[in-house]
Amino acid sequence: MPNPRATMSRHAISGLAGRVHKLIRRYTGSQEGVAAVEFAMIVPILAIMFIGAVELSQAITVDRRVTQVASSTADLVARAEKQISQSEIGDIMKVGGYIMKPYSESPVEIVIRNVTSSPTNAAIVKQSWSCTYKGAGQTQTCACSSTDYTLPGNLVSTNDSVVISEVTYSYKPLIFDYFMKQAAGGGDGSGTYTLTEKIYLKPRGQAAMLLQSNNTPCPSPSF
Repeated sequence: MPNPRATMSRHAISGLAGRVHKLIRRYTGSQEGVAAVEFAMIVPILAIMFIGAVELSQAITVDRRVTQVASSTADLVARAEKQISQSEIGDIMKVGGYIMKPYSESPVEIVIRNVTSSPTNAAIVKQSWSCTYKGAGQTQTCACSSTDYTLPGNLVSTNDSVVISEVTYSYKPLIFDYFMKQAAGGGDGSGTYTLTEKIYLKPRGQAAMLLQSNNTPCPSPSF
């Protein structure tokens, strides 16, 4: 005669195994929480893409501002005729600093030069004067000079002049420089990247000579 306790144990074990099997099937077939898991996996990727888009778009905007600074300062100096004072140059340089806003003006450096070619040979050119402006402290230095300078070919003819505005900007990304490094390469090792622009413009009329502190114009270069 079968043992009733043994029979009940077998039924209990069989029932428990059946319930466990059903739970396993329900667990493996459940779709609940899948979206949350997928979202948690994709969030880091989306965050990196978003940060990269912000970083690169800001770098492009700052680079365009640098180009605008070079173009505007060269254009304003090229409009001057015969003479231009150091205070006028200073005002023009400050305009360049304002163009950079809302980005910091401190990393910007502007150099404006006047270059003249020889009356007999367009390949021989000399710098007659230059002014340098640094956004940090808004300091300006100007000097007369008669030094050799190299221009791109066929830019000037004989006895000709050109105004050159060269702008550099030490740009540092907002968060990290990984995307700038991939897009631009280089950098100075500290996460700072130098954005540069150089603009050449012919004077509207006669090339303006810089007035020295004693109010006399810089001498023309000797060839």
